[in-house]
Amino acid sequence: MSLILGALLACAAGLAGTLLCPDDKAGRSRLPLLAVLLAGGLAGHTPARAGEVLQGPAQVIDGGTLRVGARQVSLAGIVAPDADQTCSDAQDRTYACGRDAARALTDRIGEAVVACEPRGGGETLVALCRIGDEDLGAWMVAHGLAVPERDAAPAYAAAADRAWGRRLGLWSGVFQDPTERRRRHAAAGLHIAG
Repeated sequence: MSLILGALLACAAGLAGTLLCPDDKAGRSRLPLLAVLLAGGLAGHTPARAGEVLQGPAQVIDGGTLRVGARQVSLAGIVAPDADQTCSDAQDRTYACGRDAARALTDRIGEAVVACEPRGGGETLVALCRIGDEDLGAWMVAHGLAVPERDAAPAYAAAADRAWGRRLGLWSGVFQDPTERRRRHAAAGLHIAG
């Protein structure tokens, strides 16, 4: 909200500069006024913290990452296949499991408003995200589209066990654990597409 306020203040500063300092030949710069007002508007912009809720329409980046407003949000408690990850189905045919996970999450969210409660910070916010009362991370795990993090809630592990038992999603064939895949890529100095 304060980012929008900052932009509005910047526009107001530009207008005020034009009205208050119309004589460009006098050498007066409107830039300092604009910079001060813009910085003031942005200074109030703080990232979401634990207990706050980030809410709005979401864009799916991959099966475990969303963009809500200007923030990139990682779904807490799960690890989904990377966007470029492939897996094998029960007939040992390769398929784009990373894209399938992202597509399923996109379909599940649709036009709904997503509410994300931060669990950790950093460049990418880690959050428990919901549509209404439905936990999107739990939904991904229950459909076999993601695996729970090792220290995730017991409910996530139970959902993964049920998905495994029904051979849903990733569990219908063979896949490399996304956590292990990322660890190996990081050790090799490779970048994973998101």
